Amino acid sequence: MSVVAAVAFERLPVPGLLLELDGIVIAANAAACAVVGLPASELVGRPISELIDGGERLTRAPGEVHDLHVASSGGRRTLQCVVTRLEAEGRTVLQVFGLDISSRTEAEAAARARADLEETSAASQRLESLGIVAGGIAHEFNNLLVGVLAESSAAREDEALPDETREALARIEVAAQRMAHLTRLMLAYAGRGRYLAVQVDPDELIAELRDQLVRLVGGGARLEIHGGGGGVVVEADVQMLRQVVLDLVANAAEAGGTQVTITTRIVVRQHAPWLQLEVSDDGVGIDARTISRIFEPFFTTKPDHHGLGLSAVHGIVRRLGGDIEVDSTPGRGARLRVRVPVVAGTEVPRRASTDGLVPIAKLTGLKVLVADDEPSVLATVRRLLQRRGAIVVPAIDGAEAEARLAEEPFGLVILDVSMPGQSGYDVLASARALQPGVPVVLMSGYTNRVDGEGIDAKPDAFLEKPFTARQVDELIDVVMKRSR
Repeated sequence: MSVVAAVAFERLPVPGLLLELDGIVIAANAAACAVVGLPASELVGRPISELIDGGERLTRAPGEVHDLHVASSGGRRTLQCVVTRLEAEGRTVLQVFGLDISSRTEAEAAARARADLEETSAASQRLESLGIVAGGIAHEFNNLLVGVLAESSAAREDEALPDETREALARIEVAAQRMAHLTRLMLAYAGRGRYLAVQVDPDELIAELRDQLVRLVGGGARLEIHGGGGGVVVEADVQMLRQVVLDLVANAAEAGGTQVTITTRIVVRQHAPWLQLEVSDDGVGIDARTISRIFEPFFTTKPDHHGLGLSAVHGIVRRLGGDIEVDSTPGRGARLRVRVPVVAGTEVPRRASTDGLVPIAKLTGLKVLVADDEPSVLATVRRLLQRRGAIVVPAIDGAEAEARLAEEPFGLVILDVSMPGQSGYDVLASARALQPGVPVVLMSGYTNRVDGEGIDAKPDAFLEKPFTARQVDELIDVVMKRSR
């Protein structure tokens, strides 16, 4: 290199290096030394791979542009490097010039982070909106299904009906039960289904479900259960917690693997004990695109599925104050982990026994107040009670129900939770004040709050819509037995 060329190389405002064909540094200008933070004497003779991450790529493809990273005194920098061959003093060397693009890459990274945050926020808003829609649809469906399910089950009690008619009614009832299951999944996702919190031992609950889970997994795979919860207690609705376990295992069973494993253990989060429930499989795995949508209602990769199982799990876990994560690689199975807080220092209470309850054949002379703003539900409940001899006083909303309570005594009060004006909870409080001894049953398939949350008065029982005639009869028998 001539003296003039050497001076020009040294004074270039951009980092410059001269390399042997094998990548050994033979010269470095002042700008390069400033970026690396070392004098030229310490750079010369060293391989470029020691100075720049991925620097060996510069010797393989002269003429190409590379974005490479270098650790400098000012922190990690990004250089856009171009390499060319140079004939100097009868030999071939490589000359490398770099442009510091750190600020640009940082701006791009910040833009990507903002885009990811916006996408996450948008996805959360979509899920919330879908939840509201799903909850509203399920609410309306439940009211309609009350008539279908309760009336068909009650009609089958007529022994004078021919067998083919009774069989047809049974098929109607089964179809209505399947529809009711779908609405419960929609409400669970929306976080607006019935929720009756009790203290539960998750390991005990899973043990009770073992036979059902084995059938769910089927003969093509093996089920293993490793209970490491250590008898801890979580506060949850038992039916909802069962739904979480069943749906997670059903999802794992459909992955096409040979084993499904359920594992519980205690983890520490936020300086407190949490229960972790993990359901894993060795099946086909889940790709990243599917994972990003796996909890959306009605999203499914299987044409014969409704896509509500995992969305319901997501809603239930969210309502429990927990979270859920998916860990999967295509072809290497999947792990779904649910974490919920535990009630520290608490033992699971013994379950109350219902042995010895004697069914009441008739309700002759029992005056019952029934309030529901849906005429079809009101008519159905009225007929179910009248067939047992009860005297039914209907009310079309909460205000009328309160007026009736102020006018005459009742032996039983049945209230819908969601009514315009005065809700079932409001009327419950009035009933406790006006007629302290009267048993009160709340019924709903949709509620915006946990049963009894924020109120002092508690119902004697909760009737979940939709229901069969037998469910109504059994619940009333239990309530009346207790009140007597």
